[in-house]
Amino acid sequence: MATIPKQRIPLIEKNEQWGKDTINAIIERASFSTKRNLELEKLYNAYNGVMDPNEYKFLLNPYNTKDERFTRFPAELRNYNIIKPPIDLMMGEKSRRPFNSSVIAVNPDVVTRKTEYEQRALQTYTQQAMINELNKSGMQTGVPSQELPPPEQAKQEITASYKDSRASMGQQALDYMNYDLDIQDKHLAAFLDYMICGRPVTYKGVEFGDVVYNVVYPGDVYSEGSPDVEFLEDEDMIAVRKVMSINRIVDTFYDLLKPEEIDELESPSLRTDIGTYMPSQNIQPDGDRLTEVVHVCWKTFGQLGIRSYMDEYNMPQEMEVDESYKPEKDEKIEWFWVNIPYEGYRVDNKFFLGIGPLSHARGTMNNLSKCKLPYNSRTYSQRNLTGEDLSIVKMGMVYQKLYNIFHYRMELSIAKNKDKIALMEINTIPKRHGWTEDQFMYYADALGFAWIDSTAEGKSNEKVTFNQFQVLDMSLGKYIESQFQLLQSVKQEWEDLIGINRQRKGNTFASDTVGANERANFQSSMMSEEMFRRFEKFQEKELQGLIDTSKLAWRDGKKAMYITSDGREELLDVDGMSYMESEFGVFVKSAGKENEKIQSLKQLTAQFAQSGSQPATVAEILDASNFSQLKLLLQKVDVAEKEFQQAQQQAQQAMQTQQIQANSQALEQAQGFEANQNQLDRDKDIYIAELQAGTKLGATQDGDPGMSETDREKLSLEREKMNKKEKADSRKLDIQEKVANKPKGK
Repeated sequence: MATIPKQRIPLIEKNEQWGKDTINAIIERASFSTKRNLELEKLYNAYNGVMDPNEYKFLLNPYNTKDERFTRFPAELRNYNIIKPPIDLMMGEKSRRPFNSSVIAVNPDVVTRKTEYEQRALQTYTQQAMINELNKSGMQTGVPSQELPPPEQAKQEITASYKDSRASMGQQALDYMNYDLDIQDKHLAAFLDYMICGRPVTYKGVEFGDVVYNVVYPGDVYSEGSPDVEFLEDEDMIAVRKVMSINRIVDTFYDLLKPEEIDELESPSLRTDIGTYMPSQNIQPDGDRLTEVVHVCWKTFGQLGIRSYMDEYNMPQEMEVDESYKPEKDEKIEWFWVNIPYEGYRVDNKFFLGIGPLSHARGTMNNLSKCKLPYNSRTYSQRNLTGEDLSIVKMGMVYQKLYNIFHYRMELSIAKNKDKIALMEINTIPKRHGWTEDQFMYYADALGFAWIDSTAEGKSNEKVTFNQFQVLDMSLGKYIESQFQLLQSVKQEWEDLIGINRQRKGNTFASDTVGANERANFQSSMMSEEMFRRFEKFQEKELQGLIDTSKLAWRDGKKAMYITSDGREELLDVDGMSYMESEFGVFVKSAGKENEKIQSLKQLTAQFAQSGSQPATVAEILDASNFSQLKLLLQKVDVAEKEFQQAQQQAQQAMQTQQIQANSQALEQAQGFEANQNQLDRDKDIYIAELQAGTKLGATQDGDPGMSETDREKLSLEREKMNKKEKADSRKLDIQEKVANKPKGK
């Protein structure tokens, strides 16, 4: 095994030759084992239904004979693919699982900025509350009143509404990359590698000021590092081999290649070695414009200093500097040896390009030495002491092999199956009547019966007796049926191993109850949920890496238009300086739990429609694949419903007020009419009384001077009665008016 050159050396000693020696040593250690590629080839062929006959020699040549005549049997070994359907089923489920990712700002000042936002919002709330009170008291403030929630509710709404502007910018950047880089499609391709070979590999990098993201074939990746490392990006060294055309090489390295190097690339020296690559990569072994390119990434050691100084406000500050920094006199710098990621390319075993520090290095704020390489992967098995990658397809290879063998044996049994055979004397064929063996067999097959010659004689002129005929039963129907059941049991055992039952495939019987089907689906999904969860954690790491890489790619800013997952047009506007100084954290919710919540909510859409929800709202719910977006949608719907209900209540109160006013006016008119009528009645009664007393309307209060004392007393009593009646009627009208104006419900 090649020895890696010394890495803890000063930066000035890390020259081009040191880089070439390191790259060559890592490639030599990698060796890109042909055995590993052959194993991967078998796994991918098993998924694609391609069979290797060499693995069935013990079956096709059980006697190990060298004579081909004795290796030919009345059956053909075929591959009946039972691996692909479950893999495709889980691929379909993966594509339909919701993927909800959120970006937050994790800068040290995030708590301070949130506190300041809440203080400003509470101050605005308090000022508006005071304005409302002053306007209510009659003081003219010049500012209109606004309806405010209670203080506790307002505080909760302010806290919930806070969104860091840097986090919003990071979320927009992630949404744009999801659109621009086809992240979901590439994650599905990586998930297929995850199930086939148990190890998806991806690459994140920067090319010409933009982010690149690719899925790498796992067989061309070599890594070396600590055995407890879970993700490939945390390894110590990685070498990735690929085959590229000359034009592709020029596209990638046009700023590094010299004209004479391009001329030499037109005659690749490693052309004969290209044939060792996987056939699944669609590489022609005799391609005369293809050559090998090896990308090597490793962690070397370098010095990093922490410079302490006083700023212009006489406040202590710290700044990171590399070993090329020249300290001033009496300047305090504390030096550390830390990991620094390097990279370089070897093209056609001739040229070394791009040797130097990784341009898009990713680190952490709390550990100066921790850095990540641009390739990432995660193995299917968390604990595997064999040292080999485990995968679903690898577990299914033994079942596929057994299934093919049983099919082959069943085909042999079918070939041996002859049903019932009748043994009869050949001399009984009525040859004397002109019959031949062919004619006899034809009528036997066509009509189901045939004639014989009962007078026929044998070779010794003996008479052939009819009772010597017999029937042999050579049918193998029951044996073939048992073999078919054995085939089904092998297939069922394979699918049970990975948690695929018939209910999960949509195969239900009329006798199955709803509860039984739900329990079966739940049990099946739980067996594969851990596999999905581990891959989703890998996806979370990938999104985090893309966000970190984009900060370096877009350090000069980024403006672009993109389409969101729900079909809306959005504008990406990234401020380079602010974006680079931001620290982002990406979090992915469990897709299994998210899917359960979404499906439960979608089952309530019929109730939403019956309760009067708008058709557009129901359509948005059915179209949603993100529960967080659903919550925002339903919150908007709730606000709209509350505003609609408030408007209805206000309209109803206005109608009630108008009705009360109309009733009051009608009552006043009725009361006025009744008062006039009463006054007329009183005048009439007075007039009649005065006539009876011998007086006329319009006389003096005491009557005519000639009226007797008795008549005057009668007239006074009559007027007193009229006044009392008038007061009683007035009191009655007042009571009726109060009852009519009394608010309802009191």
